Amino acid sequence: MSGAAQHPTIALVNPSVGYSDRRKSKPIGLAYIGAYLAHHGFPAAGFDFGDSPQSPAALCGEHRLDRFETVGFSVYNESLDATLEHAAWVKRRNPEALVVLGGPHATAVHTDIMRDCPDIDAVVRREGEKPMLDLVRYRHENRLDIPGTTVRTPSGEIRVNIDSPFLDDLDSLPFPDFPFVSDSGYPPLTYFDSNRGMVIPALAVNSSRSCPYNCSFCGVLTIGRKYRMRSGESVVAELDHFRTSEGLDYQHVYFSDANFYVYPKRALQIVQALHAYDPRITFSFGTRVNQLIKHQDFIPDLKECGLRFVELGIESASPDVLKRLSKGVDPSDNLAAVKLLERHGLGVSLDFIMIDPETTLADLRANQKFLKAGGFYDYVPHEHLYTHLALYAGTPIRDYYQERRGTTFGMSELPPIETLIEDPATARVRAALVWFRDAYQPAVDQVLAEAEALLQARAKHRAEHPVSRVELDLQLDVVAVRHAPNLYFDRLLDDCERHRGDGAADFAALLPRPGTGAPTLDALLLRAAERIEALAPDNAGAVGRAAALLPASLTTPNTAERSGP
Repeated sequence: MSGAAQHPTIALVNPSVGYSDRRKSKPIGLAYIGAYLAHHGFPAAGFDFGDSPQSPAALCGEHRLDRFETVGFSVYNESLDATLEHAAWVKRRNPEALVVLGGPHATAVHTDIMRDCPDIDAVVRREGEKPMLDLVRYRHENRLDIPGTTVRTPSGEIRVNIDSPFLDDLDSLPFPDFPFVSDSGYPPLTYFDSNRGMVIPALAVNSSRSCPYNCSFCGVLTIGRKYRMRSGESVVAELDHFRTSEGLDYQHVYFSDANFYVYPKRALQIVQALHAYDPRITFSFGTRVNQLIKHQDFIPDLKECGLRFVELGIESASPDVLKRLSKGVDPSDNLAAVKLLERHGLGVSLDFIMIDPETTLADLRANQKFLKAGGFYDYVPHEHLYTHLALYAGTPIRDYYQERRGTTFGMSELPPIETLIEDPATARVRAALVWFRDAYQPAVDQVLAEAEALLQARAKHRAEHPVSRVELDLQLDVVAVRHAPNLYFDRLLDDCERHRGDGAADFAALLPRPGTGAPTLDALLLRAAERIEALAPDNAGAVGRAAALLPASLTTPNTAERSGP
């Protein structure tokens, strides 16, 4: 066993998809599989290439993936092509290697993969722990009947084995304590607790699996709808385990469940166990709006145990879009859920789909109205303005649009929304939003992050930093910067209603002039950065950092306009 531990013969790989700021968290599905294999005497090596800019071949060569007897890849829609490049590299150099694919996308297109990709030996469907263990355990027995797998027989036939039973006793699983080699590593996960005015270490915990609902766009459907839960004792033990093993005093838990609030009594029992373990612990979770409204009587007790915010699957304020997404709610329910949390002094994390292929200007106006009524002009991040429907393999909404368009998308194809939008006016809105996101959102994010961190620090030490005119002016600028993307969206909708998609694409002409003195947006951002530097000399360079993120042709306003009142 000790020799095997020193020289694993199994590699678990999160494939490369090119650099992305979004891919900064440890791949928890692979971590569970790695921990499960190790628990049963088959230690593995983990490789997370998810945000690497290197090519699959370069990564395979650098980390010598051909030295492993078994190489398993976790596959998402966006990473299938890269996965196949990884697999081809391994097979060319080690034809005897067992190459296995798993994950939601591989599950959805398992027969296509086995038919068209000769470098793949097996696909693990749905949950991966038990099928992957059996593939490794019987590696040298050439077993073809492993439940939960699709394999190719020696004669070339594709064999789809029966499904593997779901793991019902989630408490029996080892914690996902499994290391990965990663190009960038993982930044510490934190949470800013505004109640205490401090940033605290945070841990993401998955306390359940699957979801019993049928949202037409959700990739969880490919894994199955059988909802299973862990106990509060198990969750507390995991938190304690990682506090000890990583030496971090985790004080906030992000429940990463697809739907934490399916059974509110069980949810309350879990957080009560956490609160009894350490009353400093706060937490957040995601759920559906109808569940939150139906079980609102539990909210005071949840808050008493440390609830800070809820991630709500709002998706849209359009009845037609909600129907296509099979949400089973009315737009009024969405607003009611937001107001419910607001009344209890709780925050909202917004899940939103601004545009789907059939979105009209009327739908976008409904979204705009909801964002205003829900108080989301002050909401950060602004990502909800730029989101769109993704047609993931295995989802009903993908099948619907294939039938609507009379086509079949390729097994690795995630069709760009720009190729699907049916209304020219909506297409223009989408193009303009993408332009603003690329041209201005980075500078907006940078200035807000620096300004708000500075203002919070000054407020925390008010005796040392009395409020000055510059600080008051910066506070006003922060409000204006927060509102700027929403104001641009307002002007954009007005313009598109006039032109119905036929106007010239002069998106810069629609930029708002927010803030005191009505500066241009780039002037507002630079003015805020100047005030950051004035308040905190150790923040020298704030102006330069903001200017570097702005379009070059728009970063030379005259000093009088930039300085403002």
